[in-house]
Amino acid sequence: MKNKKSINLNEPSFYILLALSKEPMSGYELTRNILNITKGRLEVRTGTMYPTLKKLLDLKLIEQIDESNQERNKKTYQLTEEGKKILQHEIDILKEKLEEVKLIMNET
Repeated sequence: MKNKKSINLNEPSFYILLALSKEPMSGYELTRNILNITKGRLEVRTGTMYPTLKKLLDLKLIEQIDESNQERNKKTYQLTEEGKKILQHEIDILKEKLEEVKLIMNET
């Protein structure tokens, strides 16, 4: 599958976009959600989470939203339309890879 717009997402970036596809979240909520999604396999710590969020903000794949009544200036993030497109593209690539693995495994 060739796409004119391909961003090489690392694993934390992919799971941040995946988690945000359900609802807006703070960095802390993302950390907990990703740990849950991956059944404890991937723990995105603070030193990775916030630089990754900044990168995704710079790429305009996510945006910070203003939520009134927030405690302690908690920043909340949501997917942009571009972020949704990139996430779907990454999911499609993973599906293709899985099909390739199935083909190879069935040959042996």
